[in-house]
This record gives sequence, C-alpha cells and structure tokens, in this order.
Amino acid sequence: MPDSADAAEDAALRILRGAGQAAASLQRKLERRGYTADASNEAVRRCVATGYVNDAAMAASVAARHRRAGHGRARVAADLKAKGVAPELITEALDGQTDTEEAAAMAVALQLWERTEARGSRDQRSRMRIAGALQRRGFSSSLIARVLRGLT
Repeated sequence: MPDSADAAEDAALRILRGAGQAAASLQRKLERRGYTADASNEAVRRCVATGYVNDAAMAASVAARHRRAGHGRARVAADLKAKGVAPELITEALDGQTDTEEAAAMAVALQLWERTEARGSRDQRSRMRIAGALQRRGFSSSLIARVLRGLT
C-alpha cells in the first residue's frame, strides 16, 4: 500500500463517497487501511480544507435525522461521539434539539400508550414498558417521568 498523503487522500475520497464522515472517523478508517498516521492526517486535512469533511454540518445533519426518528439527546450524543465528533460540536448540534425533545418523547409515548389500549392492558406494567422504550431512545429519566405523568 502506498504510504503517501496523495494515496491516502484518494482512499479518503472513496470512503466519503459512501457517507459523510467526521474527520476523526475518516482518520481512523485510513489508518485501519494501512496508511501511516502522518499520511492519514494530511489527507484528512486536505479533505477538510476542500470542504469534503465538515464536522459541524455532519453533526447537525445527524442530530436532525435522530430528531425526526424521535430519539433523545443522549442517543444523539452517543452516536456523534462514536463518529468522532468533538464535544463542543456535539453540544452545538444538541442545542437546537431542546425545544423538540419533550414533544418527541410525548409523541412516542402516546403512540405506545395507544397500542396498550388496543390490547386492553393499561396498567403500571405498560407504563414501565413505555419508560424503557423512551430510555432506549435516549431520553433522560426526568423527561420520561414528566411524559409518563402526562399519560392518562
């Protein structure tokens, strides 16, 4: 495998054709493909300079996708962290999500609550199942408690 920044940049562009990447994630992928840290770093630097890699835009896009899917802040943050996004960019991407998080949690809870009505079993156990589903989606325990109080 060639050990130059040019070859690493070509590999980076092939990776980016599949999906947008955070700079750190792209660097890890290049190093796993056998490129040196220096060549990988230079290739990522070039991709950032030309606009092929934009961590802030990618973080906002991922956060918006999670918001549409009804996921909470914790799940979005975990996904962005796994992608190698910097903590300050994660915070920035999550800031726009605060007003919609409670509405998203309530929408998911109501949907699940209506399913329990169809089965004829609205009890404490149903509420616990809904709480678990909301927790798995990344909503905070305090938000889950508020949402469950709102179910009637």
